[in-house]
Amino acid sequence: MSSAIINYFILVRIPNVLTTISNILLGYIFFTNVDHFDYFDMILLISISAFLYIGGMVLNDYLDIKIDKKERPWRPLPSNKISKKNALSITIISFLYSLTISFIIGWYTFIITLIMVTLIFLYNKFLKNTICGPINMGFIRSLNVLLGASQSILFMDGDIFDTRFFIPLLSEFLYVSAISILSKNEIKDFFFNLWNILPFIIIYVLIISLYIFIIKGIFNYESLIPLIIFSCFIIYSNIMLFKKTSTTLKSVSQLITLIVILDSIFITDILGVYYSLILVFTLITPIIFLSRKIYMS
Repeated sequence: MSSAIINYFILVRIPNVLTTISNILLGYIFFTNVDHFDYFDMILLISISAFLYIGGMVLNDYLDIKIDKKERPWRPLPSNKISKKNALSITIISFLYSLTISFIIGWYTFIITLIMVTLIFLYNKFLKNTICGPINMGFIRSLNVLLGASQSILFMDGDIFDTRFFIPLLSEFLYVSAISILSKNEIKDFFFNLWNILPFIIIYVLIISLYIFIIKGIFNYESLIPLIIFSCFIIYSNIMLFKKTSTTLKSVSQLITLIVILDSIFITDILGVYYSLILVFTLITPIIFLSRKIYMS
């Protein structure tokens, strides 16, 4: 693979893009009646989500180029491996693609996509370094799950704000907000303070809550299997970071990868653990392989 292609993969955070697939599949599978499955729609929704993420990542680096020249000079834009003009073009094309395709396939899909584009811009331009930044990021990921369900909102068996439908959205929000908080200090050495401990407090509260929901019968007992796997990886990542045998940057990358397993907890409730674990393996394998050469945050 040429160095030019690798630089563009680095710019768009290609391993992260793959985590958006599990978001869409979670939304589509969990919120859509099986009788209304349409795999072409699913592929289009995945593409919309992927290009939204690509546009957001490139816009992030485009607006942060001055900061990155000091803190991350090896990145494609500050090192001039990719021009600012090309980066801006990728951002515009990515957002235009997502908005155009979403408009074509459905009104609800377009509204959710438009909101996501707006929030992505607000985050990168104004909110990134504020207390609202992590909240914004969590909300965007929740909307990404809802994007997966956008073609089937009218066919849903129940209210989207019922407990069963609301929990996956809230879980995504809390988990990604926690990652965003931790990532604020990703280039610094880890040390104990409230800002660094808070993300793991949020994640452990989420994990305990999910165990309770499953035990109470809100979700299928098979969902315990991916939840246990998810819990073990979280604890491992936490211990390695606290013992300082892992960096904050590496921990953030691990937590981003685990989004796929978090999504599989709810997918298991619908498809069963067999298909859910196949999905996890299919997505995580290339994510881990790519993340060895391409940073994720």
